[in-house]
Amino acid sequence: MKPDFVIAVAAASLFEASALAQGTRPPPPIPHPIDGYIVTRAENSCLECHDKPRDIGKKRSKGAPTPAPKSHYGSLEGKPEIAGAHFNCTSCHLPR
Repeated sequence: MKPDFVIAVAAASLFEASALAQGTRPPPPIPHPIDGYIVTRAENSCLECHDKPRDIGKKRSKGAPTPAPKSHYGSLEGKPEIAGAHFNCTSCHLPR
């Protein structure tokens, strides 16, 4: 395993344990392979499918990507943008 992946898994596991201790639900897992994905502030492969703020709260067809939730967005010049550390999907969401 790559060291960065191990660190991400450990951090996400701590986040999940903390969420459960606080009585909240942990973030959903990533249900597909992410090998080769780039996840940086400048480039994020996850957002190619999940950056769909106009689809938040709408019914989606089976197998359609889940849009990032409203809590992950801020506004930049009136346009919704992934805010703060939310660009780093794998810091909270683990692949299955």
